[in-house]
Amino acid sequence: MGGAAEPGRVTDETVRTTAIEPTIVEKAAEATDLSTEAIADALEVIDADLIGRHSRFEASPYVTTGDRRAYAVDPDEWTDLLSSHGLEPALADAVREAHHRQAEALFVASEGDASSLGRSTGIVVGMDTAERFE
Repeated sequence: MGGAAEPGRVTDETVRTTAIEPTIVEKAAEATDLSTEAIADALEVIDADLIGRHSRFEASPYVTTGDRRAYAVDPDEWTDLLSSHGLEPALADAVREAHHRQAEALFVASEGDASSLGRSTGIVVGMDTAERFE
């Protein structure tokens, strides 16, 4: 696939792997002292875990836009999801924030606003993952 990416730069390959847009990962990095590469690596780990867990989110409000699905879930889901990975708190927060920002963008694209998220937090998966559980 194509040439080498710039060091520390999130590429479209990350989007295919994690369903999170590169610009959202970059914004998460700008808001922290973390590199986009560190956040992208953590997103890939969490994305792999979502393959086995996300079917329980199907009862939550969700939207499907293109090849991604965004779920509005109870914030405690993140505690459970992140607990087994031992991510440092700042990295865990950046991952959670990237998912939430991506979910907001998908809810806006689908519904015109993100009000369906309410007090929930967002989790985003690629449709190839979501379709495994339908």
